[in-house]
Amino acid sequence: MDSVPKKRYGQHFLRDTGIMNRIVDLVRPEAADLMVEIGSGDGALSIRLAPKVLRLFALEIDFDLIPLLRQALLPFPNAEVIAADILNADLAALVAPYLGPGISLRLAGNLPYNIGTAIIERMLSSTAPIKDMSFMLQLETAERIGAAPGSKSYGYFSVLCQHLCEVRTGFKVSPACFMPRPKVFSAMVSLRPRIRRVAGGYEDDFQMIAKAAFAHRRKTVANSLKLHAELKTMAERLLRRADLDGSRRAEDLSVEEYERLACLWHERKGTA
Repeated sequence: MDSVPKKRYGQHFLRDTGIMNRIVDLVRPEAADLMVEIGSGDGALSIRLAPKVLRLFALEIDFDLIPLLRQALLPFPNAEVIAADILNADLAALVAPYLGPGISLRLAGNLPYNIGTAIIERMLSSTAPIKDMSFMLQLETAERIGAAPGSKSYGYFSVLCQHLCEVRTGFKVSPACFMPRPKVFSAMVSLRPRIRRVAGGYEDDFQMIAKAAFAHRRKTVANSLKLHAELKTMAERLLRRADLDGSRRAEDLSVEEYERLACLWHERKGTA
């Protein structure tokens, strides 16, 4: 029984064993790792991760692939196949019984192009204690995550990822390494969540301000913030307090400058 890619799941199965080995080398799985693989497919990467970790959860949404995945992982009693959609699954609840002193929760996977961004956003909002995430993504998405201020790829998603994580872009992968071949290149990205100890509600304020700034990319950041219902009356005063030129555009502000704006807004709310 062969793996038959389904367009609705955005499936492109990695078939290059050399690339799979490079992924394992990049992830560097360890014996105390609790590994969650998202989109395990027929287990081609799973069988390389399972023998190196404490426990592997292999998540797969395509029920037709579950028998193949279970068969591939039969030799590994520490591996468990989970038939689930990661966008609906409760990651924190899934891993909670297996976490303990010295155990690291780590995520890996070859993510579908069409929902790669959505999966990462969901993982960034998870309460699970994720140590790091190593994902294969469409090259364009990978470049957006690691983009620098002022570049064409830099946007809200770049700011969010770099605010919440240390980001490292890995190697590129040719379409020829997949079946079926995608029309674009792929790339590995590693995200290591930062330990953040901030007042409750700050992260919501950060996301609100960053989204408001990028909502109107052709406008200045001052004008964009003025168009937001909650920020409009305070936009110019907030920018002055942050010592930021409101005539700049959203893509020109650094992550640190967005953090400064969010801190000032959050402090103002706390004293209002």
